[in-house]
Amino acid sequence: MNNSIIQPWPQGMLSVKLTDFAGQKKAVELMDKALKGDRVNHAYLFYGPEESGKFTFSLTMAKALNCREGKGDSCNSCISCGKIDRGIHPDVSVVEPEGKGIKIEQIRRIKTLSSFRPNEGEKKIYLLKDAHTLSLPAANSLLGILEEPPSYVVFILLAPQLSLLPDTVVSRCLCIPFNRVPRREIYEFLKKQKSSLSDRQLWTAAHLAEGSIGRAVSMLNSDSWSQQREQAFTWWKGFIACSQKELFSYVEELSREEHLLDFLNFIESYYRDCLIYQAAGIEELIVNIDYLEEIKEMKPGSNEELIQKIEVLENFKRKMHIPLNKKLALEAMLVKMKGVTE
Repeated sequence: MNNSIIQPWPQGMLSVKLTDFAGQKKAVELMDKALKGDRVNHAYLFYGPEESGKFTFSLTMAKALNCREGKGDSCNSCISCGKIDRGIHPDVSVVEPEGKGIKIEQIRRIKTLSSFRPNEGEKKIYLLKDAHTLSLPAANSLLGILEEPPSYVVFILLAPQLSLLPDTVVSRCLCIPFNRVPRREIYEFLKKQKSSLSDRQLWTAAHLAEGSIGRAVSMLNSDSWSQQREQAFTWWKGFIACSQKELFSYVEELSREEHLLDFLNFIESYYRDCLIYQAAGIEELIVNIDYLEEIKEMKPGSNEELIQKIEVLENFKRKMHIPLNKKLALEAMLVKMKGVTE
């Protein structure tokens, strides 16, 4: 663990003030009240699905706590805010799992560091990503400092669910839920921050973001994202129509794809849209809204077959981290997907 943020502001994410943070109204209200009333808790537990904004909100909160000018919020222009954005503030530390989880040695290091007062800011902030991976010895060690923390220390734990952490740890934190952000709120946020883009671009990003403002911003900031998505759509249409003899050319093309996981996520989203439209006919639920007319005409299988294809894709993605012959694995996956309707 480094005694500083181990990574800069999330790539592509816009630096916003705490009170401008979109999509997490409860978290904003609670922290705004705490900061203005000088009643900041010693430990917070932000829980909710991945990419719901927990980490970004934590950095925004860290800026507000140590801002030299903000008076209850971050100014995004002082030295302290700039250092946190760049990941070099000496009083803001991020702890990530080493191997499979957060180890007791990492917590002991926190205890040693927290015995010293802040170098530059008002608070020393320790942000534990994937806090649910704390080993039992590490969790027990953390309890000691959570029970009697120095007045200048604030802990922020991030986890997908409360049930994944020991009750003893949960009970010593102020727990704040994070949820997926509605598409309308993502769109409104993007409209303010990306006013030069067309409504179609903004709505498409809002739909494809799957509840994550950070993902939406990253998409719009990426020069290759739109092109890659279009290539995935073209590949998918060809794959649906191809014969068994033609299948292996699609395996070859997919095996050369540099960003395979993103490519497969696009493919899965097209199948999902077909399933949603066939099953419910509700256009508002379509993710790839700019491909709506083509999706309406696509017939990639029955509802049951589409569900099976999505499951095949999900199973493959779950095993991608396992060393394997990628080309053979892709071949097996595509043969299975074609076999669903053959």
